Amino acid sequence: MLEHQKMNEARKRKSKLLEISDSIDWGRIRVHLKSMYDNTSERGGRPNCDPIMMFKILILQQWYGLSDMEAERQIADRLSFMEFLGYPSEIPDSRTIWLFRDRLNKTGMHRVVWRELNSQLDSMGLKVVTGTAQDATFIEADPGSSKKATL
Repeated sequence: MLEHQKMNEARKRKSKLLEISDSIDWGRIRVHLKSMYDNTSERGGRPNCDPIMMFKILILQQWYGLSDMEAERQIADRLSFMEFLGYPSEIPDSRTIWLFRDRLNKTGMHRVVWRELNSQLDSMGLKVVTGTAQDATFIEADPGSSKKATL
């Protein structure tokens, strides 16, 4: 109930990420990514994550300066990231993110999909200024000695 309510509230605010996501023609990018995966063998195996969601994770990493492990944590923690990804039922772990990026690079598809994304952003007059997502650092205070000096 609370999760559903938060999703509705987030939709009312419509984050900048969601505005961008709604403006992108993901079909033009999916065409290039779908050739990277083929799960039609009889052996089966674990289903692949949606390649558009995986590419969106790489976008978040690029725009917010996130490592694979930090991307995994931030996606689980930030409602705007979950919304941008379409509220996936499972969040890919850092290894899955790394493997996707590696496959994208090895196939040379990274140039194609980034070019397509940037072309669409340019046509909308959008320029992305990258940044970093920061967390608070918690440091345990040294309790010190509770002994008081005696006279």
